[in-house]
Amino acid sequence: MKVYAMQGEFLSEITYIVTDGVKAVVIDPGTSANAILSACKKLGVELVAVLLTHGHIDHTLGAFELQSKGFKVYAHKEEVPVLEGRAGLSLLLGLPQRDLHPDVLLEDGSVVSLLDFPIDVIFTPGHTQGGVCYLAEGALFSGDTLFPGAYGRTDFPTGDEQDLICSICNVLFDLPKSTEVYSGHGDCSTDVAPFAAQTTIGQEYSTNPILHLL
Repeated sequence: MKVYAMQGEFLSEITYIVTDGVKAVVIDPGTSANAILSACKKLGVELVAVLLTHGHIDHTLGAFELQSKGFKVYAHKEEVPVLEGRAGLSLLLGLPQRDLHPDVLLEDGSVVSLLDFPIDVIFTPGHTQGGVCYLAEGALFSGDTLFPGAYGRTDFPTGDEQDLICSICNVLFDLPKSTEVYSGHGDCSTDVAPFAAQTTIGQEYSTNPILHLL
């Protein structure tokens, strides 16, 4: 597995391209469809699908056009109201309200079998009601659930602090401590480039301030 990243268009969102060297999925396309497809062409890989950790527009901006080009959008079934309504925060960022209808609805424990390695779906509500993380080859793509030294906010529609605490402390912190974490925001190049994990589950288990909420 190789992980590449490019900066999204809003709030330092990170768009991830995860590839087996031939095919690729994009996780949280926060930049344009053209930029993502150009990145895949540059990497010499074929994009096969769009995986969403949650439905906020800074993470879904390119999904609309990618879907119109025939790429299937995957999201948790509980996230549909966020994707199809104002809870997606388009209006908050000054964008027109657009509803996104996922093609494939995921559940906790679903396995996405699109690349040469499985991608496990971990249901982690809290930042939104249907948020998920994706686990592949010892790497966790945590969206806006878990950050290096921080955790997702819960004051947006469908957010819930107790759900987030449970998702992180009872679910994510139960993963192997060596699990590398790629979160949904941070600094990276606007051009696609290899990207290293920002932290590990072990590091966050020891130091993340969410522990003070227990």
